[in-house]
Amino acid sequence: MANKSVAILDVRSMTVTALIGTAGVNNTFVFKGSQTLAYEGYEDARFYSVEDLKKTVFSALTAAEQSAGEHLKTIYVSVPGEFLKTVNKKHMIGFSAPKRINANDVDALYKDGYASVDAVAYENIHASALYFITSDSRKVSDPTGIVSSTLQAHICYILSAEYFNSIMRDMLREYGFKNVRFVPASYAQAIYLLHEEERRESALLLDVGTLSSTVSVVYGDGILKQQTFWVGEGHIAAELCAQLELSYEEASELVKNANLFRTGVAPTSLTNGKRIQAESINEIIKFGLDKLCEPLAVFLEQSPAMTANRPLLITGEGITGIRGGVEHISKRLNREVEVVAPNLPYYNKPSMSSRISLLDYAIQKQKTQSFFYKLINAFGG
Repeated sequence: MANKSVAILDVRSMTVTALIGTAGVNNTFVFKGSQTLAYEGYEDARFYSVEDLKKTVFSALTAAEQSAGEHLKTIYVSVPGEFLKTVNKKHMIGFSAPKRINANDVDALYKDGYASVDAVAYENIHASALYFITSDSRKVSDPTGIVSSTLQAHICYILSAEYFNSIMRDMLREYGFKNVRFVPASYAQAIYLLHEEERRESALLLDVGTLSSTVSVVYGDGILKQQTFWVGEGHIAAELCAQLELSYEEASELVKNANLFRTGVAPTSLTNGKRIQAESINEIIKFGLDKLCEPLAVFLEQSPAMTANRPLLITGEGITGIRGGVEHISKRLNREVEVVAPNLPYYNKPSMSSRISLLDYAIQKQKTQSFFYKLINAFGG
């Protein structure tokens, strides 16, 4: 049977990407239609202009669908960290007699645990476990198939703001989608970019965008701790605008082509013909990177002890292309820093991480919702 297409909408802090694709061979993907467009963005978990967002989303979807030649009923939408709330709790349910645990029991555990979660102004869009514990005190990542009289877990619930969901749901249903599925961007990236072994040992993942950045402590199949900072590549560009009297477009180009090791006159294509010393540009960029490092340092200091020796893994479209940027952050935080990206030919760039992770999530979710998958796994097989 041919792979079915999925539709995704990747919402970033200043761009949206509409994409229709399917699974390819050897863990690759087939992109049938894709379009990325800029919009005005958001601040303090509020869009600057919902009308601008709607116009941009509709244009991106129309272009992607025209390329793909199809319109789907369901769309998966990434929720940025700015609109997410992560709740962690330990919960246990019991059975009248020992039984072989199946997927329905795990769902029952999540549902029962969520009853006491404070979700005012939020909707639950994801539940997973950092780990499970069975009645014989075994700590496992997957309890299905194990005989136990109780099922306990450290559960990660990820909630999405009703404000975000309501706007996107109404918008996409007006466009023509019958089903809108919300996906935590940070979780999708953690599952796709990090190997299971890395997550079992704990990992630190930083997604740097244009206006906001989200750092997550990933453990097992969940996120133990997460925080979003309103700082990104766009703020560095804005600082260049203010200090060097440049347009935002010119400043953004300088950031993307920056080399913190460069000296002398920086190669520029400024419309006013101005020649700028690289040292001047680099000092402003370093100042901007320090603005990101300040809240990061506090977050890392307050993170669980198990992350003390873990490297900081950076992805996203912001700052990862700055030559010398990773080294500066590493020195500033006194921690090993690595850039992570999709392991795909032509798409192995950090700027592609969010959309590729969302596409993979949608494809995997589609598989688990198929009739045969449910039939095979209903009894813990």
